[in-house]
Amino acid sequence: MSLYITIIILGLLIFLSHVFNQLFDKTKIPNVLLLLLIGIIIGPVSGIVTIDFFGKLGNVFTTITLVVILFESGAGLHFREIKKAIGSATVLTLLNFIITILITSWVSRWLLGVDVMSSVFIGAIVGGTSSAVVIPMVKQLKMGEKSTSVLILESALSDVLCLVVGLALLDGIAENVMSPQMILLKMWKAFVFAIILGLLCGFLWSTFIGKIRSVKNSMFTTLAFVFVLYGVVELLRLNGGIAVLSFGIILGNIDGLGESKKFRKVFTFKSSGFNPNERDFFAEVVFIMQTYFFVYVGISLQFGVPAIYATGFLIVLLIIAFRIPGVVYLTGKNITKPEKTIMAVMTPKGLVPAVLASLPLQRGLAHGEIIIDLGYSIVLFSIVICSLLVIMISLKPNLLDGFKKRRIETVGSEEIPFDVVQNNSTEHNPSDNISGDKNN
Repeated sequence: MSLYITIIILGLLIFLSHVFNQLFDKTKIPNVLLLLLIGIIIGPVSGIVTIDFFGKLGNVFTTITLVVILFESGAGLHFREIKKAIGSATVLTLLNFIITILITSWVSRWLLGVDVMSSVFIGAIVGGTSSAVVIPMVKQLKMGEKSTSVLILESALSDVLCLVVGLALLDGIAENVMSPQMILLKMWKAFVFAIILGLLCGFLWSTFIGKIRSVKNSMFTTLAFVFVLYGVVELLRLNGGIAVLSFGIILGNIDGLGESKKFRKVFTFKSSGFNPNERDFFAEVVFIMQTYFFVYVGISLQFGVPAIYATGFLIVLLIIAFRIPGVVYLTGKNITKPEKTIMAVMTPKGLVPAVLASLPLQRGLAHGEIIIDLGYSIVLFSIVICSLLVIMISLKPNLLDGFKKRRIETVGSEEIPFDVVQNNSTEHNPSDNISGDKNN
């Protein structure tokens, strides 16, 4: 494709992404789905762009996108909401991870004849939710702080689980040995030390950020430090994503901590967080990066054997079905029913399974072709089905009535937003949609 045509397309994608955001307000069609479809059309369907076009820069781009999204999302989380959400997020992450492994390994062995270790590996790499997909969708839906915190923390924690367990199982497949002790040791190190490094670097950077603002053209320096932090943590064989998330959380909350008397007694240094201009800048960077990311994911998808894609479709449906009761009963009473409905279907897969699914074939391991096709199919169907269910829920928020009967409170004829619960309520009308837009 001509260089000039490529540049024109890159510019048009930004305009289209803005249009898709406006379209979401009226139709509830997530821009994630539309950008993914564009990537599929210009990629595997028409062959205009192939994954080889990007070369090794493709992996660099996806990693940078994930890092920027995690950092900006961490900066938007508040300590009080993290405290409320961390328990639910941890339980939901572990439950969803274990159930996904059981479902995926059983179905892949039953329908595709994959051996035990390979089937467990497939389940492990798709056992979480994608930060790069979940976070943009949650922000578009404008959910409450606790439900948003639970979903963001779940996606970050599950990324670590999928990476650590997936890579450990991959080594086990190569050596024909599976060691639960080795997996647990790697998980413990990846979580704890990455969090400590992220928090320490957050405190350190908060003491310099005020001075750095006096330097000309310094807006990007914080992101530059984030890239350095991620790379160093990964070189230490820990999880850079968790470190970056922790770093963002500290910088997003340091101003509030600085007002605490207990904090000032322990830490005497002068600290500073983000100002409004910096938050707007980071939000713009995330918007641009995620626009290109989802198109890239669509281009990267490969359509293989139909039977394998049918198996992937079945696995995604089962994962969502078994996730629903866990979300309903484990997320607490402070989350509204429409939010729980959204959380129940929020299981999109993304970068981690797409990358890990390709490794067995690259290493020449058994069932490598089946694993990569099944992994890509689960990524594709999880994003598509999640997006379609979000649209359905917008039209009918009471889809979980079969699991838990609970009134959705409304004021007059308008339904409450995700993050508001009013006192003087009337019975909910199922025909109302979640956004409260009377014209929809």
